[in-house]
Amino acid sequence: MSILGFFLLLAIAVAVRLLGTKLVPLLMPSGRVRTVALGWLGGFLASLVDIVFWQFGPQVAGISLIAAVIGCALFILAFGVAPFVKILLGKG
Repeated sequence: MSILGFFLLLAIAVAVRLLGTKLVPLLMPSGRVRTVALGWLGGFLASLVDIVFWQFGPQVAGISLIAAVIGCALFILAFGVAPFVKILLGKG
């Protein structure tokens, strides 16, 4: 991954965080930096999986854009829902 790819994933993570804060503020993990870091990691992993197994959508600087956006959103959502799942299971 190049420096441009790093900053592209960072921009996607920030955009998903801002959009998620407006749409579902209750499910967003606490902390701006933590949420952006989780989004970046999710976007990176999804883009990596997309490149290894199948390729769809446009790629910029070695980053699959569609997979990165989907992975970023799902990763942030998973960490946002985790505390509610723990409460539902009676472990929180």
